[in-house]
Amino acid sequence: MLVKPLYTMRMIRSAGLAVAYVTILACSGGYYTSNVDGGKKVYRIDEQGTKTLVYEIDQTGKTTIHDADDPMAKQQSTAQAIAEQVSARRAEQLTQFSLVPKRQPDDPIYVDLAPPVLDDNMQRAERSKGVVAELIRREFVGDPIIKLTDEHRDRSGLLKPRIRVDAVEVSPKVSLKEAYGIDRKTGKRSKVLAVTFEATITSKMPPATYKVSESGHVLKNVEVSKRFAKQVKQVILDKIGPSIPAQ
Repeated sequence: MLVKPLYTMRMIRSAGLAVAYVTILACSGGYYTSNVDGGKKVYRIDEQGTKTLVYEIDQTGKTTIHDADDPMAKQQSTAQAIAEQVSARRAEQLTQFSLVPKRQPDDPIYVDLAPPVLDDNMQRAERSKGVVAELIRREFVGDPIIKLTDEHRDRSGLLKPRIRVDAVEVSPKVSLKEAYGIDRKTGKRSKVLAVTFEATITSKMPPATYKVSESGHVLKNVEVSKRFAKQVKQVILDKIGPSIPAQ
């Protein structure tokens, strides 16, 4: 029975605060932002509550300054100039990069495969430390194109693999969670224990980031890991590979 009065009191209190805020804003001056049609307009409010349009940004990101002497307008102009410089620099880099010869289809792609991050459930379920990491790793070893940067990690001296700054980075995560599935015998939904493989794939040249994931019943974790590795390989070969510069 107390819920409705308490809710009403909260609404009255919130409304009072909102009115007080508007009153203070009108008395002391300030700024007001209005979002319109995917863009926004910023107004200055003087002590009498009069609004003056300072600047506006349309839905394409273009800024129009209406009061160049206003401090907020000056800040926005500076931010806009910096953004334009960054955009121009990026466009120039992409233009230069497009002129660089690209790797041939049969040239190797070097991949830095990080050890997987396991959630608490997966850590407890792992039979011995490193089993999950090896499960993922062996799907890449021996690939005709994809070469792990630590594939010959046991070598030393002149034969030791060198650190490559152009390697594609693959950062896997593996988790074990309850999920709902369909019981084949009954045809009804039931809880199952599912394993999920995820990866963030990062290319430095050209700069790009991709994410993939694959899930399945924990008892079929080997099959799930194979499907997961296949997804990772497709991203590396099909999306990143064609743009990698020639060695």
